[in-house]
Amino acid sequence: MSDQTARILSSARDIYLEEGLQGLSMRKIAAKVGVSATALYRHFDNKEAIVAEMLEEGFRIFGRYLYMALREPTVEGRMRASGQAYVSFALEQPKYYETIFMSPTETWAEQPPESHIEGGMATFQFLVDRVKEGMDAGIFRKDDPEDVAVTIWAQSHGLVSLYLTGRIEATEAEFREMYLRHSARLIEGLG
Repeated sequence: MSDQTARILSSARDIYLEEGLQGLSMRKIAAKVGVSATALYRHFDNKEAIVAEMLEEGFRIFGRYLYMALREPTVEGRMRASGQAYVSFALEQPKYYETIFMSPTETWAEQPPESHIEGGMATFQFLVDRVKEGMDAGIFRKDDPEDVAVTIWAQSHGLVSLYLTGRIEATEAEFREMYLRHSARLIEGLG
């Protein structure tokens, strides 16, 4: 990705988070980047292409965080590392986290871009696979892996969202420790 493309995506993401999809325009992105609106068309066909690439990039980065957990040699280690990867992504890449998980509600008039659907499905499937792996290893009691994954995701997302919006007052280190403690408690309850 060129520096100019990265600047366009970063600027678009900032506007998108501040004003939603309705407030995002090629003209606003160009002004924030410091180029003419027509210059953007050298990189992207339209606003929708920018949004799709922005979401795709967010999920690519999120996926890189998650897939590092697969280096762990044990099922328990992979599950724990997956939770750590989730919180690390949220805290180290908060704008991407907000873009893919906390977008304004009116963002999609009809249906989200394919990149958002595919990226979300792939990263959710990663969690489902870790849950199924835990069930197969006897760490979790047998249940519907997707249903359990939703429970884990809801708890993780809830904690992170509360922290990112300032509703949990803690230093980053304190929050990481709290997140891991609550995640461990949830995992124990699923056993």
